[in-house]
Amino acid sequence: MNDTARLDALALAGDLPGVLLDAKRLAASAPGLHGRRRSGQGEAFWQYRDHRAEDGARLVDWRRSARGDRYFVREREREAAQTAWFWIDADAGFNWTSDAARSTKLRRAQTIALALATLLTRGGERVGKLGLSPRSGPRAVDRLAHDFLAPQKDADAPPRSCIVFFSDFYAPVETWRARLSAAADAGASGALVMVADPAEEDFPFRGRTLFLEPGGRRSETLLGRPESVRDVYAERLETHRRAIRTLGGEYGFPALLHRTDHGAAPALAMLIALVSERFA
Repeated sequence: MNDTARLDALALAGDLPGVLLDAKRLAASAPGLHGRRRSGQGEAFWQYRDHRAEDGARLVDWRRSARGDRYFVREREREAAQTAWFWIDADAGFNWTSDAARSTKLRRAQTIALALATLLTRGGERVGKLGLSPRSGPRAVDRLAHDFLAPQKDADAPPRSCIVFFSDFYAPVETWRARLSAAADAGASGALVMVADPAEEDFPFRGRTLFLEPGGRRSETLLGRPESVRDVYAERLETHRRAIRTLGGEYGFPALLHRTDHGAAPALAMLIALVSERFA
């Protein structure tokens, strides 16, 4: 880890309790997950279904069937845990906010990811940072939060896994095509969470403005009248986003957009629906 990454990790570690608290509050206000609601080997009752010829007489639930003129089979809920993997963009531009009083994109992504992880572990599932070992048990979310301190690197997707990617998705479309294609080839699917700062959405700049590249890099652009390019900027941003959404749909990763000046609950609710469908 280089000096800049180490300093960033230490800063995040100092704020870790706050991120975890925000995540737990967000999870507390969210609708519950379904748990492992699918049939299989287990002890917990799930549902009755009609008896099929291939079931044979052994599987008939005679007590339930005696109430009517149909035969029923008692299905149990499958108990094998699944794993949700998280990938959070490590680019310096993602750890940025246009207003010091508002969350950075990175912190908001971590908050939503940890809130989702909290709900998943309550349902008996495992969670993990892509490229590291999965976490389970009562301390799983705390351990996952510490895993998030290290910069995210690309890693092979586990076979038939569920992966949630958090990013502003400003990297070239071809970069994302290669990443999602590799995941899909492994049988993975999941979701793309596009986290945006309101300044990136609305481009409110007027008058002489100097734009600096985040992360200490010296790239800079001076615009005399940025308001004159607002429409062109908005069109290019929408074109890029449309391409990312199309890629996500092609490879089994539906995309949702979240602004850091909006509440996180709607984004979490949509993620719950997407992951529940993936785990069904």
